[in-house]
Amino acid sequence: MTSVLYVYAIARDAAIPETEAVDGSRRFGSVTAGGVSATFTPVPAAEFSQAVIDQRAGDLEWLGAIGYRHQAVMTELMKSTAIVPLRAFTLFSGEATLRAYLEQHHDLLEKSLARLDGKQEWTLRIELEPARWSEAVAGRVESLRALQDDIASAAPGKAFLLRKKLDDEKKKASHVAEDALVGEIEQAVLGRIGCETVAESRQRRDGAFPQINVLINRDEESVLQELQAELSARYEPEGVTLALSGPWPPYTFAVAAERPDA
Repeated sequence: MTSVLYVYAIARDAAIPETEAVDGSRRFGSVTAGGVSATFTPVPAAEFSQAVIDQRAGDLEWLGAIGYRHQAVMTELMKSTAIVPLRAFTLFSGEATLRAYLEQHHDLLEKSLARLDGKQEWTLRIELEPARWSEAVAGRVESLRALQDDIASAAPGKAFLLRKKLDDEKKKASHVAEDALVGEIEQAVLGRIGCETVAESRQRRDGAFPQINVLINRDEESVLQELQAELSARYEPEGVTLALSGPWPPYTFAVAAERPDA
């Protein structure tokens, strides 16, 4: 049976994780070139062809199992070494092709591993409670505050019209206020830890809550947790909750070249 290599991640040292492989087996291998190593599992080419992957795109049970095992392997690898994580279904035709990839992109991979050494990626997700955040937006934007003052002193008929205008203006101002909030929180993180950050707006996340990805030293986890608690207390009156999760494979901060074959 023809096999292809399902590659999980790239590290400096060859590592065999103590967990299930992506296919449910315990079969792992590694290829090393110039001190850079890739961890893989050989899988049947017929079961992991692009056509089969596309065909099973709606099979949530299969995709979920693949994703869970893929994540578990990288979590194990992260315990012992810095990694450049690869996306699920990163496949190479064989060891020669994988070795050629490592040799061709050695400097880029080595630079990325040096940047990630001793670091962890965490995520601060900024969740907004609609009603309270809507009121907070009115307090954050000067033009909306002026409208609120006008409503308070207006006759009933005019106040009714002004309230409709206020609702419309709130919607327009919400994106600006949300971006400003993300910027405030990102600056608070940078001021406390001085780490690398990547902020992702709601627009970039296809409507999901915005988040800030941070790359911190392994010994700064408690500092980030303390800051998350402080910021949560500070912004709670505005309907803002900060959810901290991690550590994650450093997808946001790793740099890996495109693989040479499908």
